[in-house]
Amino acid sequence: MANNDIMINGVNKTGLIGGEDDEVVHADQLNHRVEELERDKREREEKVKKLEAEIEELMKEKTAMKELIDELKKAENEKSESESKASIAKRMMELETEVARLQHNLISSMNVGEEANREIEELRGEIEALKGEKAALEADSDRKISELERK
Repeated sequence: MANNDIMINGVNKTGLIGGEDDEVVHADQLNHRVEELERDKREREEKVKKLEAEIEELMKEKTAMKELIDELKKAENEKSESESKASIAKRMMELETEVARLQHNLISSMNVGEEANREIEELRGEIEALKGEKAALEADSDRKISELERK
């Protein structure tokens, strides 16, 4: 068998003529394919690492967004609670004003009632006095009639 120089993928290979030469070419092709697959594997592994890093970053952002949303909800609840408290305080002030007005009206009504009771008592006193005067006048009138009848 004779030696021949063979160029495979730009590399000078010394091979044998015949069946062994085909095997060398086939082995070189397989080696080249293995190298391509290993390079592709490394590229894919690098891409996977980049994607995993990106996923991790996105997860961190998601967590940060959830925290922000929770803080915003809490702030909104506190604002709503604060508005509710302000509304309650306003209503409470309105009710206190109404109570004060009603108390004033009650006191005024009680004063009017007391004044009316005093007037009633005064009128009763006057009635009693008039009854007394009436009785005195009737007695005087009866006495005068009796005197006139005697005469």
